Amino acid sequence: KVERHFKSEEVPQESNEPVKVVVGNNFENIVLNSGKDVMLQIYAPWCGYCKSLAPIYQELAEKMQDDESIIIAKMDGTTNESPVPNFTWDAFPSIYYIKAGEETPQKYQGKRTVDAMLA
Repeated sequence: KVERHFKSEEVPQESNEPVKVVVGNNFENIVLNSGKDVMLQIYAPWCGYCKSLAPIYQELAEKMQDDESIIIAKMDGTTNESPVPNFTWDAFPSIYYIKAGEETPQKYQGKRTVDAMLA
C-alpha cells in the first residue's frame, strides 16, 4: 500500500489549551475519529482576517472547553494539508463544522462572533 503524501508539521504535544492544534498527521485522529463534533479553523499566519479572528475563536474555545461533545481546533493551512481528499479549502480563514462520525465538512458561513458561533 502506498501512503498518500501530504504536508504536515510535527504533531504537537498534548496540551490543555482550549483551542486544539491540528496538523496533517493528526487530522484524522482529532477531526474524524475523536467521536466528537469538531469546529476547525483553517488559517494562515500572515492573514489579517485570521489574526483578527484569533481572540474571538479563543474566547469561543474557552466557553466550550467544558463541553465534552465538541472540539474547537485550528490548523495552519499553509504548512498542513488534509489527508482526506474531500476536505479542501481555498481561502483563509475557513471554518468548518464536522459532526461526529462524519467525514464531510460543513463550511461555517455565519457571523464570526462568539455568540453567532455558539448558536
